[in-house]
Amino acid sequence: MMQAQIKKIFSHSLIYGVGNILNRFLGFLLLPIYTHYFDPQQFGVFSLVYAFWFIATVFYLFGMETAFQKYFVEAKDDEKRKKIFGSSWILVFCSSLALSLIIYFISPSISYLLTGNPHHSHLIQLLAILLFIDALSRFPMIILNAQERSKIYTLINISTVIVNIFFNVLFIIIYQWSIEAIFYSFIISYSYQLVISFIFCYKFFSFKFDKAQIKELTSFGITFLFYGLFLISLDLIDRFFLRYYWGEDIVGIYSACYRIGVAMNLVISGFRTAWIPFFLKLKDDENNKEIFSQIFTYFTYGGMMLFLIVSLFASDIVRIQIGDFSFLGQKYWGGMSIVPYILLAYFFFGLFTNLNIASYYENKIKYLIYSTLAGCISNIVFNFILIPRISIIGAALATLLSYYIMFIVLYYFSQKIYYIQYEWNKIVPIILSAVTLVMINIYSYEIFGIKNKPEYTYFLKVLSIFVLFVVLLKVKHLQPITTDNSE
Repeated sequence: MMQAQIKKIFSHSLIYGVGNILNRFLGFLLLPIYTHYFDPQQFGVFSLVYAFWFIATVFYLFGMETAFQKYFVEAKDDEKRKKIFGSSWILVFCSSLALSLIIYFISPSISYLLTGNPHHSHLIQLLAILLFIDALSRFPMIILNAQERSKIYTLINISTVIVNIFFNVLFIIIYQWSIEAIFYSFIISYSYQLVISFIFCYKFFSFKFDKAQIKELTSFGITFLFYGLFLISLDLIDRFFLRYYWGEDIVGIYSACYRIGVAMNLVISGFRTAWIPFFLKLKDDENNKEIFSQIFTYFTYGGMMLFLIVSLFASDIVRIQIGDFSFLGQKYWGGMSIVPYILLAYFFFGLFTNLNIASYYENKIKYLIYSTLAGCISNIVFNFILIPRISIIGAALATLLSYYIMFIVLYYFSQKIYYIQYEWNKIVPIILSAVTLVMINIYSYEIFGIKNKPEYTYFLKVLSIFVLFVVLLKVKHLQPITTDNSE
């Protein structure tokens, strides 16, 4: 039974991951086009506006996305689900429309604050439209997720990606539009996603607005506004520090290379989509803690193998030429040194995601806020100290340290209120081995002088993967350390 549950979460994660990865991180797939047609300064402007998109989304949804998912999953009948869906969607429709109108009409001021230039206001106006559509499209997709209709969910996401790629190619390559083409493509593809997903979920929609239901949802969800704001700020605020100290071209280089590091978050995105409804349904299972512990361990195995492989081979992959294109434009290659830091940062975010169980089960959402606040504050401090001195490496290192602190804080609180015996005797050796192997590869180039000898370089990379695989096989057979914890 337990192995079946573990297999279920990772199979759903894989299915969700395919569509969720392609949709939410579309820029990763389109990076060759963006970095070929746009110079670092243009891409830097786009990245700053793009960062504002994710920050603004927190206020558009104000925690309703999480509250809706929780109450929809827990609802016992379709009438209750209709009340939840209808009330939530109508509320978000009205509030999002109001916010988008405000952003649209004050777009020159927002443009100046973000980019230092009010002439980019047309991008902010396009973003105002996109934010409205994006907010509405979230809820039908959550319903598909809550029903564990992972195949339909993924098919919609994949088809959305195809639409987006088509219009990016049309607008950028054929029509030769500037960076506004990216936002037009998002508006068209998200509109498509909204319509298609709503068709599958229409039976749950009702025009009835239940004030009591909304009060219940907002009282739970409003705390996630702060949680989301701290989390998004931690992820994006370094762009604004970089712009202030180093300029928009450095922001463009950092943002493009950051997306290579986001390969780890692509996997975590699929896991997170499947994770919340999965553990909510296991709340009353007598073996749930053992299941969660093993999932944590397997997540570490997969995450560290991905960390090692991408860290070692990312620079080679982005330099592959196909005609006039490479995966990353040559002007951006100088930023690839940040990739291992970003990969490891998102790995700790994945471990953080695993710890959400305690806060949901014990209704202690405040601990999520405390931990993300600690991460956000530490990120601002580290950015302030490191970015002026070591530029993009400082930004990447600040991100890594902040995610690690966020994980440690939540681990402390979650173990106090919902103790789970994690297999640290298996987890720690894998993490230390992977990090050590990456460091050996980075510094051996200089120490042993093999940087310009590809045959030695690739041998060392392949050997490193083999060594981690052997360590993984060894630690899998270790017996877990048992402890008696009464908390």
